[in-house]
Amino acid sequence: MKTQETFINIEKRDQYIREIANNFQKSRILFSSLELDVFTVIGTETKAVAQIAEEVNANLKSLEKLLNALVNMGFLLKKGDTYTNKPDSLIYLSRESPNYLGDLMHIASLWDNWSNLTQTIRIGKPIQYQDISEKSDSWLESFILSSFRESKKYADLICKQVPTKKPFKILDLGAGSGVYAIEFAKMYPKATVYALELPRVANITKKFIDRSGLNERIKVISADMITDDFGKDYDLVILSDVLSEFSFKTNLDLMKKIYDSLNFNGVIAVFDYFYNDDKTGPQESTMQALNMMINTLDGEVLNNTDIWFALKEAWFMDIYKVETNFGKSLIIGKK
Repeated sequence: MKTQETFINIEKRDQYIREIANNFQKSRILFSSLELDVFTVIGTETKAVAQIAEEVNANLKSLEKLLNALVNMGFLLKKGDTYTNKPDSLIYLSRESPNYLGDLMHIASLWDNWSNLTQTIRIGKPIQYQDISEKSDSWLESFILSSFRESKKYADLICKQVPTKKPFKILDLGAGSGVYAIEFAKMYPKATVYALELPRVANITKKFIDRSGLNERIKVISADMITDDFGKDYDLVILSDVLSEFSFKTNLDLMKKIYDSLNFNGVIAVFDYFYNDDKTGPQESTMQALNMMINTLDGEVLNNTDIWFALKEAWFMDIYKVETNFGKSLIIGKK
């Protein structure tokens, strides 16, 4: 068909609103492709749509529409009726790759709960809340992997900002993958590091620490930081991505408990999302606040005044903040 040179162009003043409204479609296309294992099935080969449909157990005509959308989005190449992974798709989206972004499956698992946002706002509590004890093993592993991949990008930089000199005993509270425990163990070869996690998660924490080769110096504690005793005589206690899971009252009590666990001149380091004082930013904190509202019973993002007050109430001094360009802040206090 011949195309005329005339091109019809209209002003779209509402375009940014429409783009926000439609972005969920691209996310859903990617998540469904991962759930179907499209990128893994194609692998390093060039495959016809019929072969892919058979291997992922999908309707051929419907799958072809999905594959064509992936071509348009820049994930696949198409020639005739065959499809090939583009380099980044092979590196990050195939399960066979050591760089596979398996943590995206955790993000996909949040889809249903976020779909309940309207009703959650109406009634003020989660629609489909599950305690950590009710989560599946695969969900927990995906969640910890997601946390690890994110934290690994900057953990060494954060640890270097913590003003402690030759600590002998360090505690990583809510250790998750143990990424901070591992970094501190590398920084301070003479220190003994303790990584505390809930019993359901502690075994996963241990796997990450075993892989680091530092398992003789990092001890995993299986306990609940809120209800259980986590020891004393620490020179440093770090919490990362922990506070927003709890209420302000719980965090206030936790700060006092940490203060009592530290030696004189001991340091607390809190790395998390914090609101500005009018709670309108940064963007990552506003998203985290909604995520906690949807997925926890009492979780809330603290603002700068809240965390300062909680630390002061626990008798910490010399409190200051180090900001980042990705929405989180490091709060330091000293006993």
